[in-house]
Amino acid sequence: MSTVSLGSPLRFWSMLCAAATAVAFSTLSAGAQGQSVESFYQGKTITLVVGFTSGGGYDLNARAVARFMGNHIPGKPKVVIQNMPGAGSLASINHLANVAAKDGTALASFSRGVIFEPLMGNKSAQFDARNLNWIGSPSRETNIVFVRSDLPFKTFDDLKSKEMIVAATGGGADTGTFPLMMNAVLGTKLKLVTGYPGAPEALLAMDRGEVDGMAGLSWGFLKTVRPAWIAENKVRVLLQFGLSKAPDLPNVASALDLASNEADRQLLELFIARLPIAWPIAAPAGVPAERIAALRQAFLDTMKDADYRAEADKQALEVDPVTGDEISQILARVYASPEAIVTRAREIAEKAR
Repeated sequence: MSTVSLGSPLRFWSMLCAAATAVAFSTLSAGAQGQSVESFYQGKTITLVVGFTSGGGYDLNARAVARFMGNHIPGKPKVVIQNMPGAGSLASINHLANVAAKDGTALASFSRGVIFEPLMGNKSAQFDARNLNWIGSPSRETNIVFVRSDLPFKTFDDLKSKEMIVAATGGGADTGTFPLMMNAVLGTKLKLVTGYPGAPEALLAMDRGEVDGMAGLSWGFLKTVRPAWIAENKVRVLLQFGLSKAPDLPNVASALDLASNEADRQLLELFIARLPIAWPIAAPAGVPAERIAALRQAFLDTMKDADYRAEADKQALEVDPVTGDEISQILARVYASPEAIVTRAREIAEKAR
Protein backbone atom coordinates (compact mmCIF):
# COMPACT_ATOMS: atom_id res chain seq x y z
CA MET A 1 0.00 0.00 0.00
CA SER A 2 1.45 3.33 -1.02
CA THR A 3 1.49 6.31 1.36
CA VAL A 4 1.85 10.07 0.90
CA SER A 5 4.22 11.80 3.26
CA LEU A 6 3.42 15.31 4.42
CA GLY A 7 6.89 15.74 5.87
CA SER A 8 7.39 17.73 9.08
CA PRO A 9 4.52 19.23 11.12
CA LEU A 10 5.82 22.69 10.11
CA ARG A 11 5.46 21.84 6.45
CA PHE A 12 1.99 20.45 7.08
CA TRP A 13 0.81 23.65 8.75
CA SER A 14 2.42 25.78 6.02
CA MET A 15 0.52 23.84 3.36
CA LEU A 16 -2.71 24.12 5.34
CA CYS A 17 -2.33 27.90 5.77
CA ALA A 18 -1.52 28.35 2.10
CA ALA A 19 -4.63 26.41 1.13
CA ALA A 20 -6.77 28.46 3.50
CA THR A 21 -5.35 31.69 2.12
CA ALA A 22 -6.06 30.59 -1.46
CA VAL A 23 -9.66 29.75 -0.54
CA ALA A 24 -10.11 33.11 1.20
CA PHE A 25 -8.63 35.02 -1.75
CA SER A 26 -10.83 33.13 -4.17
CA THR A 27 -13.89 33.97 -2.07
CA LEU A 28 -12.97 37.68 -1.92
CA SER A 29 -12.32 37.78 -5.66
CA ALA A 30 -15.64 36.15 -6.38
CA GLY A 31 -17.33 38.68 -4.10
CA ALA A 32 -15.63 41.60 -5.87
CA GLN A 33 -16.56 40.24 -9.27
CA GLY A 34 -20.14 39.81 -8.14
CA GLN A 35 -20.39 43.40 -6.84
CA SER A 36 -22.75 45.48 -8.94
CA VAL A 37 -21.58 48.67 -10.62
CA GLU A 38 -24.08 50.63 -8.56
CA SER A 39 -22.93 49.24 -5.22
CA PHE A 40 -19.27 49.82 -6.15
CA TYR A 41 -19.76 53.49 -7.04
CA GLN A 42 -22.04 54.38 -4.11
CA GLY A 43 -20.18 56.85 -1.90
CA LYS A 44 -17.13 56.87 -4.22
CA THR A 45 -15.36 59.83 -5.84
CA ILE A 46 -14.03 59.67 -9.41
CA THR A 47 -11.00 61.85 -10.08
CA LEU A 48 -10.75 63.25 -13.60
CA VAL A 49 -7.17 64.45 -14.12
CA VAL A 50 -6.67 67.23 -16.68
CA GLY A 51 -3.22 67.49 -18.20
CA PHE A 52 -3.19 71.29 -18.43
CA THR A 53 -3.76 74.33 -16.23
CA SER A 54 -7.28 75.52 -15.49
CA GLY A 55 -9.11 77.64 -18.04
CA GLY A 56 -7.88 75.88 -21.19
CA GLY A 57 -9.99 73.93 -23.66
CA TYR A 58 -9.29 70.55 -22.07
CA ASP A 59 -10.07 71.93 -18.63
CA LEU A 60 -13.31 73.67 -19.68
CA ASN A 61 -14.65 70.60 -21.47
CA ALA A 62 -13.63 68.21 -18.68
CA ARG A 63 -15.23 70.38 -15.99
CA ALA A 64 -18.48 70.62 -17.92
CA VAL A 65 -18.60 66.82 -18.30
CA ALA A 66 -17.61 66.23 -14.65
CA ARG A 67 -20.39 68.51 -13.42
CA PHE A 68 -23.09 66.21 -14.81
CA MET A 69 -21.62 62.79 -15.58
CA GLY A 70 -21.84 61.50 -12.02
CA ASN A 71 -25.63 61.76 -12.20
CA HIS A 72 -25.64 59.18 -14.96
CA ILE A 73 -23.27 56.63 -13.38
CA PRO A 74 -24.98 53.91 -11.30
CA GLY A 75 -24.43 54.78 -7.64
CA LYS A 76 -24.06 58.48 -8.52
CA PRO A 77 -20.42 59.03 -7.47
CA LYS A 78 -18.92 62.50 -7.30
CA VAL A 79 -16.64 63.44 -10.21
CA VAL A 80 -13.90 65.95 -9.31
CA ILE A 81 -11.22 67.62 -11.41
CA GLN A 82 -7.49 67.54 -10.65
CA ASN A 83 -5.17 69.61 -12.86
CA MET A 84 -1.82 67.96 -13.59
CA PRO A 85 0.07 70.08 -16.16
CA GLY A 86 3.45 68.99 -17.45
CA ALA A 87 5.22 68.23 -20.76
CA GLY A 88 2.24 69.08 -22.92
CA SER A 89 0.05 66.77 -20.76
CA LEU A 90 2.43 63.80 -21.07
CA ALA A 91 2.67 63.73 -17.26
CA SER A 92 -1.08 63.16 -16.94
CA ILE A 93 -1.36 60.31 -19.44
CA ASN A 94 1.71 58.58 -17.94
CA HIS A 95 0.04 58.92 -14.55
CA LEU A 96 -3.19 57.41 -15.85
CA ALA A 97 -1.45 54.45 -17.46
CA ASN A 98 1.01 53.62 -14.68
CA VAL A 99 -0.10 55.11 -11.35
CA ALA A 100 -3.85 55.74 -11.30
CA ALA A 101 -6.26 53.28 -9.72
CA LYS A 102 -7.56 50.63 -12.09
CA ASP A 103 -10.93 50.22 -10.43
CA GLY A 104 -12.96 52.80 -12.35
CA THR A 105 -12.36 55.76 -10.02
CA ALA A 106 -9.61 57.36 -12.15
CA LEU A 107 -10.05 59.13 -15.48
CA ALA A 108 -7.92 61.61 -17.40
CA SER A 109 -8.15 64.13 -20.22
CA PHE A 110 -5.00 65.14 -22.07
CA SER A 111 -3.74 66.48 -25.38
CA ARG A 112 -5.10 64.58 -28.34
CA GLY A 113 -1.61 64.85 -29.82
CA VAL A 114 0.17 63.25 -26.86
CA ILE A 115 -1.78 60.05 -27.56
CA PHE A 116 0.49 59.46 -30.55
CA GLU A 117 3.80 60.16 -28.83
CA PRO A 118 4.72 56.44 -28.52
CA LEU A 119 4.30 56.15 -32.29
CA MET A 120 6.47 59.25 -32.67
CA GLY A 121 9.29 57.51 -30.80
CA ASN A 122 9.07 59.53 -27.57
CA LYS A 123 10.72 57.34 -24.92
CA SER A 124 9.17 59.44 -22.17
CA ALA A 125 5.74 58.23 -23.29
CA GLN A 126 5.33 55.25 -20.96
CA PHE A 127 2.03 53.94 -22.27
CA ASP A 128 0.30 52.28 -25.20
CA ALA A 129 -2.70 54.41 -26.14
CA ARG A 130 -4.39 51.41 -27.76
CA ASN A 131 -4.57 49.69 -24.37
CA LEU A 132 -6.38 52.51 -22.57
CA ASN A 133 -10.13 52.36 -22.05
CA TRP A 134 -11.54 55.25 -24.08
CA ILE A 135 -14.68 56.87 -22.71
CA GLY A 136 -15.26 59.50 -25.40
CA SER A 137 -14.84 63.14 -26.41
CA PRO A 138 -17.52 65.85 -26.09
CA SER A 139 -16.84 67.18 -29.60
CA ARG A 140 -14.67 67.12 -32.70
CA GLU A 141 -12.36 69.99 -33.57
CA THR A 142 -10.78 72.11 -36.28
CA ASN A 143 -7.34 73.54 -35.60
CA ILE A 144 -6.33 76.96 -36.85
CA VAL A 145 -3.34 79.20 -37.46
CA PHE A 146 -4.07 82.78 -36.40
CA VAL A 147 -2.15 86.01 -35.88
CA ARG A 148 -2.74 89.44 -34.37
CA SER A 149 -4.42 91.58 -37.00
CA ASP A 150 -2.05 94.52 -36.43
CA LEU A 151 0.82 92.47 -37.89
CA PRO A 152 1.72 92.22 -41.62
CA PHE A 153 0.38 88.69 -42.16
CA LYS A 154 -2.60 88.96 -44.50
CA THR A 155 -2.74 85.53 -46.17
CA PHE A 156 -1.26 82.07 -45.75
CA ASP A 157 1.41 82.85 -48.37
CA ASP A 158 2.83 85.53 -46.05
CA LEU A 159 3.81 82.73 -43.67
CA LYS A 160 6.22 81.45 -46.33
CA SER A 161 7.98 84.77 -46.79
CA LYS A 162 7.94 86.26 -43.27
CA GLU A 163 8.92 84.73 -39.91
CA MET A 164 5.96 84.43 -37.56
CA ILE A 165 6.58 83.78 -33.84
CA VAL A 166 4.08 81.36 -32.31
CA ALA A 167 3.45 80.19 -28.74
CA ALA A 168 3.51 76.46 -27.94
CA THR A 169 2.31 74.54 -24.88
CA GLY A 170 4.47 71.42 -25.28
CA GLY A 171 5.99 68.98 -27.73
CA GLY A 172 3.12 66.50 -27.73
CA ALA A 173 0.49 69.24 -27.93
CA ASP A 174 -0.83 70.43 -31.29
CA THR A 175 0.59 73.93 -30.76
CA GLY A 176 4.07 72.43 -30.52
CA THR A 177 3.78 69.92 -33.37
CA PHE A 178 1.63 71.60 -36.01
CA PRO A 179 3.97 74.61 -36.58
CA LEU A 180 6.89 72.28 -37.33
CA MET A 181 4.69 70.14 -39.57
CA MET A 182 3.79 73.30 -41.48
CA ASN A 183 7.43 74.28 -41.85
CA ALA A 184 8.34 70.82 -43.14
CA VAL A 185 5.39 70.24 -45.47
CA LEU A 186 4.03 73.66 -46.43
CA GLY A 187 7.25 75.71 -46.46
CA THR A 188 6.29 78.19 -43.72
CA LYS A 189 8.71 80.07 -41.47
CA LEU A 190 7.14 79.66 -38.06
CA LYS A 191 9.35 80.13 -35.00
CA LEU A 192 8.27 78.43 -31.78
CA VAL A 193 8.38 79.89 -28.27
CA THR A 194 7.77 76.89 -26.01
CA GLY A 195 7.17 76.30 -22.32
CA TYR A 196 3.71 77.74 -21.80
CA PRO A 197 1.86 75.39 -19.42
CA GLY A 198 -1.48 75.86 -21.16
CA ALA A 199 -3.42 77.77 -23.81
CA PRO A 200 -4.51 80.57 -21.43
CA GLU A 201 -0.87 81.46 -20.78
CA ALA A 202 -0.08 81.28 -24.50
CA LEU A 203 -2.97 83.62 -25.33
CA LEU A 204 -1.79 85.99 -22.61
CA ALA A 205 1.60 86.02 -24.34
CA MET A 206 -0.18 87.27 -27.46
CA ASP A 207 -1.83 90.01 -25.39
CA ARG A 208 1.58 91.09 -24.12
CA GLY A 209 3.13 91.05 -27.58
CA GLU A 210 5.59 88.26 -26.74
CA VAL A 211 4.41 86.23 -29.74
CA ASP A 212 2.61 86.97 -33.00
CA GLY A 213 0.04 84.18 -32.84
CA MET A 214 -0.48 80.45 -32.54
CA ALA A 215 -0.60 77.46 -34.87
CA GLY A 216 -2.59 74.35 -33.97
CA LEU A 217 -5.04 75.84 -31.46
CA SER A 218 -8.65 74.66 -31.51
CA TRP A 219 -11.01 76.99 -33.33
CA GLY A 220 -13.84 76.10 -30.97
CA PHE A 221 -11.70 76.96 -27.95
CA LEU A 222 -10.67 80.34 -29.33
CA LYS A 223 -14.32 81.19 -29.97
CA THR A 224 -15.11 80.22 -26.37
CA VAL A 225 -12.39 82.14 -24.52
CA ARG A 226 -11.71 85.10 -26.85
CA PRO A 227 -15.01 85.89 -28.61
CA ALA A 228 -14.16 89.61 -28.60
CA TRP A 229 -10.98 88.95 -30.57
CA ILE A 230 -13.07 87.48 -33.35
CA ALA A 231 -15.97 89.94 -33.16
CA GLU A 232 -13.61 92.93 -33.17
CA ASN A 233 -11.23 91.46 -35.79
CA LYS A 234 -8.28 91.55 -33.42
CA VAL A 235 -6.94 88.31 -34.92
CA ARG A 236 -6.78 86.95 -38.44
CA VAL A 237 -7.21 83.22 -39.20
CA LEU A 238 -4.79 82.20 -41.95
CA LEU A 239 -5.14 78.42 -42.17
CA GLN A 240 -7.32 75.60 -40.88
CA PHE A 241 -6.63 71.92 -40.23
CA GLY A 242 -9.39 69.35 -40.53
CA LEU A 243 -10.63 66.48 -42.66
CA SER A 244 -13.26 68.98 -43.85
CA LYS A 245 -13.59 72.76 -43.54
CA ALA A 246 -15.25 74.36 -40.54
CA PRO A 247 -18.66 75.69 -41.64
CA ASP A 248 -17.88 79.16 -40.25
CA LEU A 249 -14.45 79.37 -41.94
CA PRO A 250 -15.45 78.87 -45.60
CA ASN A 251 -12.90 81.33 -46.97
CA VAL A 252 -9.92 80.15 -44.91
CA ALA A 253 -7.48 77.85 -46.72
CA SER A 254 -7.37 74.17 -45.72
CA ALA A 255 -3.98 72.57 -45.15
CA LEU A 256 -5.00 69.41 -47.01
CA ASP A 257 -5.69 71.46 -50.14
CA LEU A 258 -2.17 72.89 -50.03
CA ALA A 259 -0.28 69.59 -50.03
CA SER A 260 1.90 69.43 -53.16
CA ASN A 261 2.03 65.62 -53.47
CA GLU A 262 0.40 62.46 -52.12
CA ALA A 263 3.17 61.75 -49.59
CA ASP A 264 2.77 65.22 -48.06
CA ARG A 265 -0.99 64.78 -47.97
CA GLN A 266 -0.64 61.46 -46.13
CA LEU A 267 1.67 63.09 -43.60
CA LEU A 268 -0.82 65.90 -43.01
CA GLU A 269 -3.61 63.36 -42.62
CA LEU A 270 -1.61 61.46 -39.99
CA PHE A 271 -1.47 64.58 -37.82
CA ILE A 272 -4.99 65.78 -38.65
CA ALA A 273 -6.47 62.38 -37.73
CA ARG A 274 -6.23 63.40 -34.06
CA LEU A 275 -8.70 66.27 -34.45
CA PRO A 276 -11.91 64.20 -34.29
CA ILE A 277 -10.66 63.02 -30.89
CA ALA A 278 -10.64 66.67 -29.73
CA TRP A 279 -10.99 66.52 -25.90
CA PRO A 280 -10.45 62.82 -25.04
CA ILE A 281 -11.40 61.20 -21.74
CA ALA A 282 -9.92 57.81 -20.88
CA ALA A 283 -9.60 55.27 -18.08
CA PRO A 284 -6.54 53.06 -17.56
CA ALA A 285 -6.27 49.49 -18.77
CA GLY A 286 -7.41 46.82 -16.32
CA VAL A 287 -10.68 48.41 -15.17
CA PRO A 288 -13.48 45.81 -14.98
CA ALA A 289 -15.40 45.70 -18.25
CA GLU A 290 -18.80 46.32 -16.67
CA ARG A 291 -17.55 49.57 -15.11
CA ILE A 292 -16.09 50.76 -18.41
CA ALA A 293 -19.43 50.02 -20.08
CA ALA A 294 -21.20 52.02 -17.37
CA LEU A 295 -18.79 54.96 -17.74
CA ARG A 296 -19.17 55.00 -21.52
CA GLN A 297 -22.96 54.93 -21.26
CA ALA A 298 -22.91 57.64 -18.61
CA PHE A 299 -20.77 59.80 -20.90
CA LEU A 300 -23.23 59.38 -23.79
CA ASP A 301 -26.17 60.09 -21.48
CA THR A 302 -24.40 63.24 -20.29
CA MET A 303 -24.08 64.41 -23.89
CA LYS A 304 -27.90 64.23 -24.14
CA ASP A 305 -28.49 65.81 -20.74
CA ALA A 306 -30.46 69.06 -21.14
CA ASP A 307 -28.62 70.66 -18.20
CA TYR A 308 -25.23 69.73 -19.65
CA ARG A 309 -26.18 71.10 -23.05
CA ALA A 310 -27.40 74.32 -21.46
CA GLU A 311 -24.07 74.64 -19.64
CA ALA A 312 -22.13 73.90 -22.83
CA ASP A 313 -24.17 76.50 -24.69
CA LYS A 314 -23.55 79.03 -21.93
CA GLN A 315 -19.79 78.48 -22.23
CA ALA A 316 -19.89 78.27 -26.05
CA LEU A 317 -18.63 74.67 -25.91
CA GLU A 318 -19.52 72.62 -28.96
CA VAL A 319 -21.30 69.30 -28.43
CA ASP A 320 -20.69 66.71 -31.15
CA PRO A 321 -19.74 63.60 -29.17
CA VAL A 322 -17.24 60.96 -30.25
CA THR A 323 -17.59 57.50 -28.70
CA GLY A 324 -14.85 55.48 -27.06
CA ASP A 325 -15.08 52.92 -29.88
CA GLU A 326 -14.57 55.66 -32.48
CA ILE A 327 -11.42 56.83 -30.69
CA SER A 328 -10.09 53.26 -30.61
CA GLN A 329 -10.72 52.94 -34.36
CA ILE A 330 -8.88 56.20 -35.09
CA LEU A 331 -5.91 55.02 -33.05
CA ALA A 332 -5.84 51.68 -34.88
CA ARG A 333 -5.75 53.45 -38.27
CA VAL A 334 -3.05 55.94 -37.30
CA TYR A 335 -0.83 53.32 -35.66
CA ALA A 336 -1.09 51.28 -38.89
CA SER A 337 0.25 54.16 -41.03
CA PRO A 338 2.98 53.34 -43.62
CA GLU A 339 6.44 53.28 -42.07
CA ALA A 340 7.77 55.93 -44.46
CA ILE A 341 5.08 58.38 -43.34
CA VAL A 342 5.65 57.55 -39.67
CA THR A 343 9.40 58.14 -40.09
CA ARG A 344 8.77 61.66 -41.43
CA ALA A 345 6.30 62.33 -38.64
CA ARG A 346 8.84 61.20 -36.04
CA GLU A 347 11.41 63.63 -37.39
CA ILE A 348 8.93 66.49 -36.98
CA ALA A 349 7.86 65.36 -33.51
CA GLU A 350 11.48 65.06 -32.37
CA LYS A 351 12.10 68.70 -33.25
CA ALA A 352 9.09 69.72 -31.18
CA ARG A 353 10.42 68.17 -27.97
